[in-house]
Amino acid sequence: MLAAGRLADLFGARLVPVALTAFGIAVAFPGRAHSLPALYVSLAFVGVGTGALDVAINAQAATIEARHGVRVMDGLHAGFSIGVLCGGVGAGLLRGAGAHPSWILGGVAVLVLLTALFNLALSTPPEPAQRRARLARPLLVVGGVLAVAFLVESGLEGWSALFLERTLDSGPAISGLGPGLFAAAMASGRLLSQRVEGPPVATRMLFAGVAAAAGLIVSATAQHSLVALAGFVIAGGGLALSAPTLFGVAGRLGGAGGRGSALSTVAILGYLGFLVGPPLIGAVSSASSLRGGFLFLCSMAVVLALCAPFLRESPG
Repeated sequence: MLAAGRLADLFGARLVPVALTAFGIAVAFPGRAHSLPALYVSLAFVGVGTGALDVAINAQAATIEARHGVRVMDGLHAGFSIGVLCGGVGAGLLRGAGAHPSWILGGVAVLVLLTALFNLALSTPPEPAQRRARLARPLLVVGGVLAVAFLVESGLEGWSALFLERTLDSGPAISGLGPGLFAAAMASGRLLSQRVEGPPVATRMLFAGVAAAAGLIVSATAQHSLVALAGFVIAGGGLALSAPTLFGVAGRLGGAGGRGSALSTVAILGYLGFLVGPPLIGAVSSASSLRGGFLFLCSMAVVLALCAPFLRESPG
């Protein structure tokens, strides 16, 4: 991500098809790994590809918003949530039909490479760089808030199904709805936000934190799986605003010629939260219970809401 941010500033939209190609090639290999070391190496290359692609696409979206005065970030991240939902459900259905993982990942690789070719035809020249002061402190604040949001998001994605199974004695058919409905709620919230004129950044993040905390309280105290699922939907609808809002702020802070570097700084900090979230919830749950783990997630959502005033001075 760090390297991709600098490359995005140099090459602009031209980095997107390059990152797509690297990701498309890398994603074909995990399904063909025949040992754990080979799987680890192949997943490392997938991580490099997806990290570069993440920064490149968000930097291009921020550039489009600045050049044309339009809002695309919410819709862009809605596409990500829809992809998570379709990928999870689609892979499960294909596996159930007898498809080998290498066939599934190979098909995904072909789709990604075709997308890279299509995107290559749409690439535009990079923006001319402008001299400007480094905005390290505002970017660190935005990245820190994103880390909290991603900690809550990844904790819900990673543990919602287990919470339904182990705490509420739900079967696999119901427990699988946990991460699925959460992703669907995030996609719906982002699509709705894309169509509605957005409130200030601080208001959006306050709503994200309060809604996530409310949903998590409902889920953590639920005695029935349907109530817990409703809580996941509420939390997903609130958290839907966090990533597009904060990536948009980072792009505006970076300005012309510096959006990639700004976005990479924020993304690196944010994904530290995504990385820490699931094992941290596991540790808290081991020390107490899964309900305790979800109450901890609720406290982190409250922290997210309390961070909102610190974004008042941010552009947008």
